[in-house]
Amino acid sequence: MDIRLISSGDEAACNDFHNRLYRHHRTMSQWRWEFADNTYGQTPIPFAFAKVDDKIVGTQAFIPIRMIDRDGVYWTAKSEATLVDPDYRGQRLFEKMYELLFRYAEEHEFSYVWGFTPAIKAFTRLEFTVPGVTQQLFMPFSSRSVTAMLGKLPRDRPGGARDRIKAATLRAGITAARMASAVSIALTSRKLPSGLEIRTMQEPDAQAGNCCKRFIEQWGGTTIYRDSNYLRWRLFENPYVKSVVRAIYEGDELLGWTAYTLGDDGLGYLVDMLISCDESRYKPSSLIRILLLEAVLGTRNMGATGIRGWRVNQHPFDRLVCREARKVGFYHIKRGHSVVLYNCPAQRVRAGYGKFDDWYISRIYTEGVLS
Repeated sequence: MDIRLISSGDEAACNDFHNRLYRHHRTMSQWRWEFADNTYGQTPIPFAFAKVDDKIVGTQAFIPIRMIDRDGVYWTAKSEATLVDPDYRGQRLFEKMYELLFRYAEEHEFSYVWGFTPAIKAFTRLEFTVPGVTQQLFMPFSSRSVTAMLGKLPRDRPGGARDRIKAATLRAGITAARMASAVSIALTSRKLPSGLEIRTMQEPDAQAGNCCKRFIEQWGGTTIYRDSNYLRWRLFENPYVKSVVRAIYEGDELLGWTAYTLGDDGLGYLVDMLISCDESRYKPSSLIRILLLEAVLGTRNMGATGIRGWRVNQHPFDRLVCREARKVGFYHIKRGHSVVLYNCPAQRVRAGYGKFDDWYISRIYTEGVLS
């Protein structure tokens, strides 16, 4: 068995392995965007695979992601492409591939490795912690959103009696929920305060990185460093799905943005929300409501059956977004996938890490597909 980092000529076989086991049709351009053409720009790329004879039997990769806290910008890695052929389970392939990637993380001075998964046991064996669970913000536009939403939530027994009862209960209450959300939207003022302007970003604004720095100064903790290079890769050049980015300006100064899109399941997705207005005369809650309405109305006009976003922890901005989202008609559903986090031993604990509630997380952390 050969376990090593990917090199030129291995890419198609690794992508075919993914497509065979997941029954997907990921293209090579999508694979390259996610693993080779991201913002890291170094070789070899952190993509490990296991091979027996000429057969790929396992993959495990990192997507290097820059984050920012009050001490500055630093590199982390998102765990991705965790996949082992069922015929080769029990042979510690996951652990062996991670041994290789942990060495890569140390050599390249990554501070953390993190990801989202329902399969936490394999990660805890490697000394990952499970500091939290993603939760959902959800607004239905139609009863058809129930089926799509249920399909996204983790289930103990897919298709079991509990799921059927839950679906029936949700469908029975969806009309009332839809009406309540519609009333909340109608009662929310859409008048833009004097001095503000909403624009659609046609390309990443050069102010994005500075806006992200001001966000950390205002709200604390740590988050993905959303400079123009990152936004170009993650949002504007994403080959899976294109996001609409609506930005809010005071004069020519960028105060923040929301990004949203329509998934192939018919649901709208609130991909990202970021506001930095500490030196502005406008209240953060007012700006958040404005951008939430942009996402709701934008996805509804795109034909979405509903819209969903994430609510993850007690970061002050996350709490405020949740509070304002509920005011405009979102529902808070406390179910999702586990967060796994590994503190690389060669790196000091960052000032922004202290506890998991210091992390501001939105759906932009999913990096690739928006499921």
